[in-house]
Amino acid sequence: MSRNILEKKHLEFSVGKSINFDQVVILLHTFGYIRIEKLTDFGQFSVDGGVIKVYSPFSLDPIAIDFFGNQIDKIYKFKILSNKKIYELSSVIIESNITEVDGGKIKNGDLIVHINQGIGIYRGKILKKVGLELKKFIAIEYANNDRLFLPESQIEKITRYLGISRRQPRLSRLGSVVWEKSKKKIEQSIYQLAKELLEVYAKREISRREKYKIDYEWDDKLKKSFAHQETPDQEKSLSEIYQDLEKGIPMDRLLIGDVGFGKTEVAVRAAAQVISNDKQVAILAPTTILSRQHFATITERLKDFPVKVAELSRFVKKNAQNEIVKNISSGSVDLIIGTHRLLGADIKFKNLGLLIIDEEQRFGVKDKEKLKKYKNDVDVLSLSATPIPRTLFISLSGIRQISVIKTAPKNRRPIKTTVEKYQKEKVLQYLKFEIKRFGKVYFLHNDVKTIEARAVEFRKLLPKNIIAVAHGQMPEEKLSAVMADFAAGKIDVLICSTIIENGLDVELANTLIVEECDRFGLSQLYQIRGRIGRGKNQARAYFTYRKNLVGNAYKRLTALAEKTELGSGFDIAFSDLEIRGGGNILGRQQHGNMEELGLILYTKLLNQAVKKLKQSRAGSQ
Repeated sequence: MSRNILEKKHLEFSVGKSINFDQVVILLHTFGYIRIEKLTDFGQFSVDGGVIKVYSPFSLDPIAIDFFGNQIDKIYKFKILSNKKIYELSSVIIESNITEVDGGKIKNGDLIVHINQGIGIYRGKILKKVGLELKKFIAIEYANNDRLFLPESQIEKITRYLGISRRQPRLSRLGSVVWEKSKKKIEQSIYQLAKELLEVYAKREISRREKYKIDYEWDDKLKKSFAHQETPDQEKSLSEIYQDLEKGIPMDRLLIGDVGFGKTEVAVRAAAQVISNDKQVAILAPTTILSRQHFATITERLKDFPVKVAELSRFVKKNAQNEIVKNISSGSVDLIIGTHRLLGADIKFKNLGLLIIDEEQRFGVKDKEKLKKYKNDVDVLSLSATPIPRTLFISLSGIRQISVIKTAPKNRRPIKTTVEKYQKEKVLQYLKFEIKRFGKVYFLHNDVKTIEARAVEFRKLLPKNIIAVAHGQMPEEKLSAVMADFAAGKIDVLICSTIIENGLDVELANTLIVEECDRFGLSQLYQIRGRIGRGKNQARAYFTYRKNLVGNAYKRLTALAEKTELGSGFDIAFSDLEIRGGGNILGRQQHGNMEELGLILYTKLLNQAVKKLKQSRAGSQ
């Protein structure tokens, strides 16, 4: 199905038009219509032989589309009770039955929360007569099959219900005082929480540093040497970061964006500004491969600037590491890039100004404890494609600043995603297809014990092609050499572990095959899929499994197959939270409150409480 069709807000049908009958059925599902045997309500459709009947929310009478093979023969309106034809039409437009609210898109059957009425089920859009006029409403079903018809102009009153546990919430009773009482009690609890959270983050507010001056000559020079056109979201994120730097309070900002959406470029520009103010910058990466990639990219980006860049990771020899540690201490290194090695007790900065943390959730508890020594005094910029629940939540609540890059770079296309049972013949077909168009393949086999055996198997099947192995237990020099060869196009198929999750940008790599995908988390799979699709060819991802998918594994992979649009990382983080549950993000009591209101409304109310407290504090100073 083409992306253009999915982007439309309506479907057009006309007599004589040729269109695949089965595709129309799929399209109606995609546009939020529910298939049933016999039409009874708006937002439904039925199939009877070669006739598709649709009850559009924007027509008082349903429509029948009569097919002859795959060609539309007749279109007519009919009465729902008598099934009697009213009159024929030459064409018809069927509107989407999906609505966009706070928390994302909702379709018929999804749970929503009305700020005044509570939890209900979205039953689609509806057309009703008000006096002599026809007006659009949103239908919401409550307990006892009661319905509320909400005018479209009041859509801000509803949010998508996002649960944080597997328990299905009870529907509210329409007009009951129970919801209002419960909400007021929770609002008081949220206000207290906002106070506590602000106290934790107030230490940063108390900290003061000199205001940085933005060097627009440096900025302009970097902009001109950038190989791509900045996206609007990149420009907006940079503007927000520069405003933070110009304040006298240390920044704590989360930058969210898909893999390959330009987070690193934003980080480079921020780093350059801090260095131009005679401060040091540290970039912390979760893996040696990512550290090496950042080192290569950033060294190239800053080659025409008076900036000394160095790297600390297991790819750097011991003697060289000792020298770099001395240079960090003396201040002769301006920008240091590395793994958790940067958190070692021997690392002493002369004047650290900015700490950039790439994929903070990948660091362990001990590493995070060590990070605290920097966090209150220096500016912090955290980068993430799919943040973990607590990080996402704290940022959404307004306590921590957040910037989002959702616009894809020019010419990037969505990755075609298939979820299917593992079949050796099919996998071989996919490999041959990619190699034939001079592309490269990531084959993810996440078991170090059997990874070499898998490589031997494929070498026999593809004797003329170069197949290599990459995993985290390999010696540093060998791993580094393999990854460099793959990036240079010398390897056709890389049989690898999840070490590629935060890895190299390889333009020729446009096919990804994942074995036993049901063993991975949704955010992790999304991150891995982001490793392909940088080149001109259409990228394809195949997520394979051996046992039948059930429960959460099925939900995860369905979400991944559905969310192929570029810039879905934010939505994936929400889906992951909904499927796995948020756990006790902020303690038992607040967990219950979140369940009661749904995460979206809870976060909205917390955000309002934080803003109110911030304003009253600012007014009293």
